[in-house]
Amino acid sequence: MLFHKRAERIFIWVFFPLALMMPLFLEQNTFYVSKLTTIMIFAIFVMSLDYLVGRCGLITLGHAMFYGMGGYIFVMIAPEYEAVNFWIYTFYICAISALVALIIGFLVLRTSGIYMIMITLAFAQMAFYFFSDSIEFGGNDGVFIYVKPDTSLFGISMFDLDNPIHFYYLCLLSLFNTLFFFRIVTRSRFGRVIDAIHENPGRTTALGYNVFVFRLMAYVMASALGAYAGYLFTMQYGFVNPSMLSWQTSGSALVMSILGGLGTLYGAILGTFVYEGLHYVLEHMTEHWLLFMGALIILMVILFKNGIAGYLEKLLEKRS
Repeated sequence: MLFHKRAERIFIWVFFPLALMMPLFLEQNTFYVSKLTTIMIFAIFVMSLDYLVGRCGLITLGHAMFYGMGGYIFVMIAPEYEAVNFWIYTFYICAISALVALIIGFLVLRTSGIYMIMITLAFAQMAFYFFSDSIEFGGNDGVFIYVKPDTSLFGISMFDLDNPIHFYYLCLLSLFNTLFFFRIVTRSRFGRVIDAIHENPGRTTALGYNVFVFRLMAYVMASALGAYAGYLFTMQYGFVNPSMLSWQTSGSALVMSILGGLGTLYGAILGTFVYEGLHYVLEHMTEHWLLFMGALIILMVILFKNGIAGYLEKLLEKRS
């Protein structure tokens, strides 16, 4: 069984049907549809980071580099005033991001622990300052996308990216596919080797597996999906700016992953929605919302030592 944990199966059967129906209730208020879309996009990014940190044991503070890269690569390769094909350019962006991740991963994966955190942060900050200081890419203001891609496939238009409802469903489909893809990967032979490396790299090496190559493959895969999330964000708002590459973006994603439950994957979705939900509510309640936000996160980390997903799994095991 692909989704073998009871809590995960319940989450899927509750969250995705509810998400499918949500636009029916919010059809007159596109602001909330757009807000939920943004959260789903970021959940894809958080899930890609959760796989690296929770399943591979590769802690990075530079993952946002690929999130921002997804948007900037599109700006670099797409004609400025011409509607390109969304599916073809999705492949281009993921492939180019994977190539960049292959080069960077070849360097950073030769380190571990605090040294890996430092070197990934250094790469991300170099990319951040490059785009911040670049006049060609708009500096700190970023670059606007004037024409959004066309989603036609074999002559059939699948989604209208200018329509908030259509874009919502595209992102929901992407979120489900990302979770499904990662679950297939973790249940595969490759995924079992990655789990073994996370638990005991020395013994895995003794069994004849090349730990470096497996980690590099995982790093490339997660980075490409992180870039895809950034590409979706750029398509939603029609612009890309350097803040997407900042270490704060990586830090926020790491907090959401820990909050949801490291390595659970579906916990990344839970953590993102809880974090962003608290952010929205507290921000509209008080101007000192950061103080209360920090206190609530500390409280939840203390109460849910294995994250929200870990708590749900423990709770359901007791009842079964």
